[in-house]
Amino acid sequence: MNTGYSRENMAIQDSNRPFFSIIIPTYNRAKYLPMAVHSLLVQDFRAFEIIVVDDGSTDETHAMIADLARKHPCIKYHFKNNEERSIARNYGILHATGQYIGFLDSDDKVYPNHLQVAHGLLERNDFPEVGHLGFESVSISGKKISISNQFDETYKEKLIHENITHGNAIFIRGDIARKINFIPSPSAILSEDWYLWLRLASRYPFYFDNTVTSSVVHHDARSLLNIDPDKLIASTNTIVRYLKRDKPFTTEYRHKTGYHYANHYTFLTLILALTKSRRLDTVKYLIRAIWYDPTVIIRRRFLASVKHWF
Repeated sequence: MNTGYSRENMAIQDSNRPFFSIIIPTYNRAKYLPMAVHSLLVQDFRAFEIIVVDDGSTDETHAMIADLARKHPCIKYHFKNNEERSIARNYGILHATGQYIGFLDSDDKVYPNHLQVAHGLLERNDFPEVGHLGFESVSISGKKISISNQFDETYKEKLIHENITHGNAIFIRGDIARKINFIPSPSAILSEDWYLWLRLASRYPFYFDNTVTSSVVHHDARSLLNIDPDKLIASTNTIVRYLKRDKPFTTEYRHKTGYHYANHYTFLTLILALTKSRRLDTVKYLIRAIWYDPTVIIRRRFLASVKHWF
């Protein structure tokens, strides 16, 4: 932990700039974006800014956010050419002034205690590099689907197996986020957040408060089956390539990197198999998964990919 980030130093800095910068990347989500923004505007903890990064939307996003920004100075709106969400989040980090960086997907929402709970967690632990809260998944009608609030010291080990985190629940200290962030590639559109959580977990301890303070909202437009399969293939190859280059990751997880790369490819093959139109690619990437880790053939996603291939 960086001992320069004491309670006293953070308290002094708090009077000069927002404690939190919450980054919302968005692309043609005008239907859902007001829900996300309004959920931040009613926070119990008030020292924050909202950075909306419009990644080239062609719908009513600009007009809607411009109107909200006139009423709420804490909203900072940035429009840029479309380069996908990994670059959009990095763009938001670059323009953030807060002491901690948080994220919110433009079709999700946080609860009024979200930032208050986060601030308490960070303060109790002398302002660490990374804080993590509980979250839940809900349907568009509000029905609870699942709750994720059992995070503990086993987090780092579990993370290599599955992406058990959601960006809504993570807070990264600003100096860290500017050094270790998302893949700077427009190809990274699938599991690009998992890549960052693994890089962070390879370097720093995570601190947890399992209070559920946000929800991931599931709707039809969120389905991975709506994404161009060629983009999913490019994304998977890009993420694996970048992870291979990351020395702290390959050192921390040295005995499980092949296992992890194979998991990325079986996640891809399951989506390809479900499309029923990319049979050769499904086989190609199942073979690649086996090359990285032969034991992948007994895992559920591999078997499901084979099942749906037929």
